[in-house]
Amino acid sequence: MHRRLIVGLVAGLLLAGMLVTTVGADNHGEILGIRWQWAELTETEPASQSVVPDPENYVLVLNADGSADLTADCNDAQATYTVEGDTISFDEISSTMAFCGEDSLDQTFLDKLGMGGTWRVEEEQLILELNEGAGTMVFDNGGPVPTLLPETGGTAGLALWVGIVLAGLAASAAGVGLRRRKQ
Repeated sequence: MHRRLIVGLVAGLLLAGMLVTTVGADNHGEILGIRWQWAELTETEPASQSVVPDPENYVLVLNADGSADLTADCNDAQATYTVEGDTISFDEISSTMAFCGEDSLDQTFLDKLGMGGTWRVEEEQLILELNEGAGTMVFDNGGPVPTLLPETGGTAGLALWVGIVLAGLAASAAGVGLRRRKQ
C-alpha cells in the first residue's frame, strides 16, 4: 500500500540528486553565461599587440551545454567547445558569411578562437593563451547573458526545484493509485 509512495519518493529524490550532480559537475562555471567581449590580441608571428576596436562587436558566450554563441562583427556564429581542466578547444565553428568591411577582425576572431588554448580568469577578464604559441586573446566581462528563466537560485537551484516537483508528482500519483483501489 505504502510501497508505491515510497518507490515514488525514492525515484524522485534520486532524480533530483542526479540533476544537481550533473549541473554542478563542470569545473568552468565561472566563465559560463557571460558576454565575453574581445578586447586585446597579442600575436607572436608577427610579434604585435593590439587593442580591438569596438569589443562589443566580438562576443563569446559559453553555454553550459557545450555550445558557444559568437558575434564576429557583422556575423553571427555558433560553435561547440570542450573544457578539460584549464584547456579549452572549439569545434564546428559555423558563421554567417557577410562582408563586414576591410577593417573588420571577424575572420581573425574566429580563426584565433578555433585554435583553442589554455584559459584563466584574472580581474574580470578571460585570458585565452592560444595553442601553438600563437598569442593571447583577452576578453572583458560584458555582463551576464539575459535569461528567460525566473530567478531560482541558479541552475543547481532550478535542478533541485525540478527534483522536488517530480518527487511530489510521484507521491501524488502513488496516492491517486491508492485512492482508486479503495473505491
